Amino acid sequence: MIKSIKSVPNLSKTDFLNVLKMVPTVVVEVIVKDENGILLGKRNTEPFKGLWHFTGGFIQYNEKITDAVKRVAKRETGADVEIVKLLGVYEYINDDPRGHILALAHIVKIVGGTVAPNPDNTELKYFRSAPEDMIPYQKKIFLDALKS
Repeated sequence: MIKSIKSVPNLSKTDFLNVLKMVPTVVVEVIVKDENGILLGKRNTEPFKGLWHFTGGFIQYNEKITDAVKRVAKRETGADVEIVKLLGVYEYINDDPRGHILALAHIVKIVGGTVAPNPDNTELKYFRSAPEDMIPYQKKIFLDALKS
């Protein structure tokens, strides 16, 4: 069983990333929703640098989905969160340059920590409507989160 790129013999990082693009990748989208609105981060990395987005990230090997949600929330916002519910599963096939992505969007509430941007996000801000300069394919998730 492959546990990391280092455990794949004779496969360069470039080749590994090319193989990764041939299969769907599963990620979590962390949707902090409270009386202030929905929390978004302004991306500081490519792809989509400078656009607003949900904090999110790849699920790691042998990581439970719920643990991934909490890890990503802590890393990208500084907050400890509790999962309220699974909002839905969203599929991006030709929308993201990283390949075919299955996103498990979770609504969460903050239960601790201090909300602050990290190197991946230049800013964190609450919105009551989707900003124009948001990653386009995430706007549907935003609208669904508003309704829930």
